[in-house]
Amino acid sequence: MRILNIHGFMGESDNKNYKALCDIFGKESVISPNLDYMSDSPEKILSFLSDMVDSDDFIFVGQSLGGWYADKLSRKFHRPCVLTNPCSFPHKTSVIQESELSENFIEEYEKMSEYKTNTLSYVLCSDNDSVITDNLKNCKRLSENITEVKGSHSTIENLGFHLKNAFDMLISDSNMYFFGRGSAFADENNSAFFIQDNDLVFIDCPAGTFHKAKKMNLDKDIYVLVTHTHGDHVSGVGTMLQYVWFAKNKKLTVVAPSDEVEKDLKYQLMHIEGCNEEWFNITSANKLNKKWLVSSVPTKHSDELKGRCFGYHLNVNGKNTVYTGDTRIFEPFENLIDGNTFLYTEIASIKSGVHLYAPDILPKLKKLSENGTHVYLMHMDNEDKIRELTAGTNLRFVPLYNL
Repeated sequence: MRILNIHGFMGESDNKNYKALCDIFGKESVISPNLDYMSDSPEKILSFLSDMVDSDDFIFVGQSLGGWYADKLSRKFHRPCVLTNPCSFPHKTSVIQESELSENFIEEYEKMSEYKTNTLSYVLCSDNDSVITDNLKNCKRLSENITEVKGSHSTIENLGFHLKNAFDMLISDSNMYFFGRGSAFADENNSAFFIQDNDLVFIDCPAGTFHKAKKMNLDKDIYVLVTHTHGDHVSGVGTMLQYVWFAKNKKLTVVAPSDEVEKDLKYQLMHIEGCNEEWFNITSANKLNKKWLVSSVPTKHSDELKGRCFGYHLNVNGKNTVYTGDTRIFEPFENLIDGNTFLYTEIASIKSGVHLYAPDILPKLKKLSENGTHVYLMHMDNEDKIRELTAGTNLRFVPLYNL
């Protein structure tokens, strides 16, 4: 892991963030360039910083205006960023407006500023920031992962402690990323991926996942783990395998959770999607020998797919990982959970009889999280309602992969 630290508007490369990061990770892991915000345009500085990113393991840290750049780099390279009192809108910040900064640069900051959430951002927001007043509101717009801390704009109390916690959080989140976390009728259907060694592993592939995944680096060996055959989970599998075959000149491997579902998928792909058997590999979980796959886990979801709905027990980069898929019962997964498990579980705010109803499952999930399980919520029908129900707990939404 390498860290690119970006100082604030009137700051220096040897700033408080840099010193704290060196204490935590060592100087050899931290790059902290001197930037001339007065002389160089935002585009030029962003290009300069981008050229420093020569590997895919960077994490970006930014203080104040440096947070604006760290957020930009995070979105560009799809890597996490840690921001301390970020200046999200430089063109609106009085310190910058009242400086001798070129009007052209200020206009450029306005045009380049982001208004969408960056789910890969982790923010420390001070309670006594007199430079960017009411910054908590901006931070909540920017990030889902905010820690309110004591301190001023440039001085956060116990900075090293808070930075370490932010890094611990983002490292936990990087176990698995999601293209979407919504249930069947959401704009972005639930679908996840992780990378291990030379394998790129998707869990389910709705149509929206294909459109996002084709923008990724697909040079690795590609697998699609299927939980069940509802359209919001498999509608993109046929298109994905055709794209990999025709555009990338190789086969992906479709992994069914059982021999029975393998037959269903093969029939669907060949006789309904019109795929040629030569274009892809297909197997079932019990026949695949991969260290990241422990087993598929039979569960109950809809009666129409009785016996054909599964979750997965995984070992993702050495982490015990449980993925429920769509389920109306939690019992099949309980014995797979130890004190340091990463649990990705569906949850619903509407009682339907085919999903885990939030008021029923939340007491169990809260207890698991209090005992050390990393609990992440996915396949949600109403994020606002789920967020309201889980406020003040350790339960977290799965991290979305920003494109």
